[in-house]
This record gives sequence, C-alpha cells and structure tokens, in this order.
Amino acid sequence: MKKHCLMLGIICGFVVGWGIPSGEAYEVWVADQSDTAKESGGFLYVYDGAQLAADPAKTKPTLTVDVAKEINDFCQKSTQKNVRRPHMIFVTKDQKHALVSFLSGHVLVMDTASKKPVACLSTGKNVHAAWPTPDQSMVIAANIAEKKLIRIWTNYQAGTFSYDPQKDVLDLQALENGERPDNAPICPITEETSTHAFVTLRGGGLLVVDVKETPMKVTTTLTNNEIHPAGCGGYQIGKTMYLNSGGGWPIAPLSYDVYAVSLSGLPNSVSAKLLSTRDTQFSDSHGLSGVGDYLWNVDRAGNMIEVIDSISNFSVNTISLVGAQSDDPAPDLIEFAPDGHYAFVNLRGPNPLTGNAKDVNNAKGSTPGLAVIKVLQAGKSGEVIGISRLTNMVDGKETADPHGLAVVHP
Repeated sequence: MKKHCLMLGIICGFVVGWGIPSGEAYEVWVADQSDTAKESGGFLYVYDGAQLAADPAKTKPTLTVDVAKEINDFCQKSTQKNVRRPHMIFVTKDQKHALVSFLSGHVLVMDTASKKPVACLSTGKNVHAAWPTPDQSMVIAANIAEKKLIRIWTNYQAGTFSYDPQKDVLDLQALENGERPDNAPICPITEETSTHAFVTLRGGGLLVVDVKETPMKVTTTLTNNEIHPAGCGGYQIGKTMYLNSGGGWPIAPLSYDVYAVSLSGLPNSVSAKLLSTRDTQFSDSHGLSGVGDYLWNVDRAGNMIEVIDSISNFSVNTISLVGAQSDDPAPDLIEFAPDGHYAFVNLRGPNPLTGNAKDVNNAKGSTPGLAVIKVLQAGKSGEVIGISRLTNMVDGKETADPHGLAVVHP
C-alpha cells in the first residue's frame, strides 16, 4: 500500500525512506548534548548502519565530531556565540543535508556526505527542533524559550539560508488563551505538501500554521483538552497525522497520549481522535515513527514501545526494552533502517540535561547509548539485540546524554 509519512529525525515517504532500495548502505547519526567545553559543545556520532545492526555492542562510531571544535568555530564566525547542546537532527528529503538544532539557538546545516558544516544561523535564545519541509524550500524552527516559530528559507543547491525577523517569525505567545495557556512550540511537523505545520505546544493544544503564507498564519487549532501538553512525535499516513503528548515539564511531568489527527478538513478544520493513553501511569511519550502498517510510540519513563496498527488504529503490542543489556534504558527517539528491518533508539543517561522532571526522573536512564531493535512480524513486534554504549566522563561523573537521532542515506 502506497503511503506518505513524516517521522521524527528523518522525513520519509512510502513505507520507510524516500524510496531507498533495501540493502543499500546507510548511516545512523546520534547527538550527545553533554558539554565538551566550558558551557558549550557536544558530540555528534556517525555509525555505519549495517555494522551497527549486525553487532551493536562491539560497533564503534565511524566518526566522532566534537562540536566544540570545528563546528563551534564555524558558528562563531556566523553568529558570534558558542553552540551548545545539539538536541535534534532532521534530514532533507534528498538525504543530502542534515539540520542540527541546538538549545543555544543555532540551526546548523551539514552536508551528509562530507560531514562538513554548510551554514549556521542563530534563531534567538533557543531552538528545540528545526524541521526541513519535504519540498526543501524551508526549515521551520521551534524556539521554546521565546515562544516563536521561525521560517528559514533554504536553497541547498545555492547554499543560501536566511530568514527575515519581520516576515518569517510568528509570535505564538500573543496567541495564548485559556484553551492554549502556554504556546511554547515543541515540534513543528509539516505534512506532505509542505503547507501546514502541526505545532505541538508545551501547555497543550495544537496550532496548525500555513507556513507558505507571509506572514505565517494559524489556520485552525485544537485545545489543551483535545491535545495534551508537550508532544513531539509526528508521523503522517495518508490523510492522517499521528501525534503524541509527552512529559518532562512542570505542567506534565508524566504524560502519554497518541492521537490520530484528520487532515481532510484542512485548511479550515482538524479533528483529533485519542488512540492510546497512559496518563495515569509512570509513562512519558516522546519519539514516534512507523514501519509498514505500524506506528511505534516510545515510552521514555515506562521503558517500552507501544505498537499501533495504523489500519485499525488499535494498540496491538508493547515491546519492553528492559533486559540483560539495560535495567533502565530510558528510550527517547526512534528511527528505522531504510529497509525496515531494524529500529534505532537513543537511550538517555543518568544525568539528563533536557526533558526531565526531577521529581519523577522520567528521562533518567542507566545506559546512555544507542539501542538496536530487530523488527519482527512486519512491524508488529521487535526484539532488542544490543546497545552501543556512549560515554562522556567529566570529573568521574557520567554526563553523556544522547538525544538527536537520524538515519541517513548520503
């Protein structure tokens, strides 16, 4: 069945991948947001995907980039400030560029083949996620700290990237009300036409924004009762956008919901159907992706993955990640190999730097690294086959905190 999908960490089409043939080489990128210099830096790791899938425990990154060095120098020249905390990684449709967002407010454009920086922009105090639209004409960035949505115009072939603060910035705080009391944007997920961004909000609710209009325009909304706080996962199948809600914020230390949002009424209306909830449990939803007919939604606090059948919209399975490899993996984001045979999940560390409510420690894990899951039953099930451990010891303290994740076919 022909499908279109958008998933966290990499944009994809049909079943998985933009038509990437099975068996071709691919890479797995993961960002460690712990500091590698004084209040700056981080690591970017690149793995050979096939090697990682074959033997996770013994496979080491083929490339380790200390962000405090060349990338920081590059961004310093462009923005006059240090980069810190590489948080999310998204890849363009043609797989030629990666967008790395930093909690220091930077959006870094990298060439996926050379692994070299191409451009670095500052979008203010913070950028949580920078999402490249499928048509590759824009990047939509979510600035949580200043409650702004930023549109960056992109011409990858010409190497030009820019935004106009007067025309390309949408002030979301000005749109707050009783139904959406905190419009700090978490993730701006665009659908297949690159027209509408589905902007999840820290305080709950949803803004659907026409990103092709100038200025950008909110076309329709959902309330914080219809979409609970702080979701970040988004994945499109047909005329349905699947979204989740998550924890880690004071308003919702623990939160877990999965929704099916119909796109058939755009631009005038959207409607959301709750598919699964664990709001009364020790659960925290974050990463969401899909393989075949199935959605995989990651429970960061509950150390598991819930599997939802996209045809029936029923929950059909759970995959526990606790086992011999880790007693507390704290899974976060998820991506699939291009052929759909393996899933990759970043695991948080014992000192999580973001998304953790200390009263409940929803994002605290014991084995920072990258877990590999073998996909079974055409996506209905899976089994952890190993973990590639990552570390960043500072004064005897494990500071590694893997977060951003992408599968890349350069």
